[in-house]
Amino acid sequence: MLKWLKWIDTTLTFLERTTVALLLLVAVLILVADVALRAFFGVALAWAAELTRYSIVWLVFIGGAIGARSGAHISIDVLGAILPPRMAHRLAQFAALIAAGTTAMLAWYGWTLVSQMKQFGQTSASLEWPMWVVYLAIPTGCTLMSVRFIQNALFLSKDARRLTAAQSTA
Repeated sequence: MLKWLKWIDTTLTFLERTTVALLLLVAVLILVADVALRAFFGVALAWAAELTRYSIVWLVFIGGAIGARSGAHISIDVLGAILPPRMAHRLAQFAALIAAGTTAMLAWYGWTLVSQMKQFGQTSASLEWPMWVVYLAIPTGCTLMSVRFIQNALFLSKDARRLTAAQSTA
């Protein structure tokens, strides 16, 4: 069972990091191309700002999952610093579960929003993409964050790196 969970963790980590890297690359290349075309040829790509914006929105939500896995989210660590290690550990697990519940709730409402956007049939101004595709970043990213927070809560004692990250989260 542990090998299976390790495989899921490794696969999710690879997919998250690859997706974030590709989204960042797309955003940078589009912006550079748009600026270069404007500067040298006086031509602008009408859709460049929109695609860059949507790439960054997706990057932020998926990047949130990367931050959740590594314990990089903002936290208040006053209690964790003054409590005995065992209690600090339990507090970190509790905080991770609260974060998991919060992001799961955000994912649920995100899915509701996506289904509403799908019914409205709204499209983006320049790219004419369905807006529900853009809004899908919310439930996707929040679901991934929730999974990562649950991983932190469950495997805090097994992984020294996560324990250190979680102690800074508590």
